[in-house]
Amino acid sequence: MTSLFKMRALFYLLIVCIILNSFPIKADSNQAIVPVNITVQGKLIISDAENDNKSGMSPTINVLLKLTPDLNNSIVSAKSSIRIRTNLNSWKLTAQRSEIINSETNIAPEDISLSFTTQSGEKANPNAAKLMEPFNSTTDLSQIGTNTAIDILIGKSKTSISKDPDNKNNWFQLTSNYSILPDFFHNIGEWNTVISYSLVSP
Repeated sequence: MTSLFKMRALFYLLIVCIILNSFPIKADSNQAIVPVNITVQGKLIISDAENDNKSGMSPTINVLLKLTPDLNNSIVSAKSSIRIRTNLNSWKLTAQRSEIINSETNIAPEDISLSFTTQSGEKANPNAAKLMEPFNSTTDLSQIGTNTAIDILIGKSKTSISKDPDNKNNWFQLTSNYSILPDFFHNIGEWNTVISYSLVSP
């Protein structure tokens, strides 16, 4: 009896195993789809060349000329430099002066010589923009008017020509040079004006 029971138990076990193996377990199949869409927006940035980081963006740069008339005068000069970064292929830099504060110095805008030079970072396009007349040669401050803005630079491409993940060397720089010859015609006092540069996309 005992041997027969064992044999039956073993038979039943084999039957169960065969049944289980004849019905394979199905696994549910799922998918994950992640569409990636990158939109690149346009950007125009002006920074101070002497403080070329986020805190130097849209800067106010003071230019100070101190005159003391004397025999055999030498020209007094000063300069300011701004850096431009943009990924736009069409842009321009305009300038406009404020009205001159009342002054008894006898200085006129025509007395102040003005010239511009450009340069570019090692990863920037040196031909990204061109100076417009009359600013492509030495002129005077009266050429920047007080009524309407005038074009200084016309941009014809983005400023960067190669990848620069830190955005350190992809700038196009404009340096403004101001100079005046001290003259005994000038009275003691202060003369000032404010030049506003605007970077815009036409």
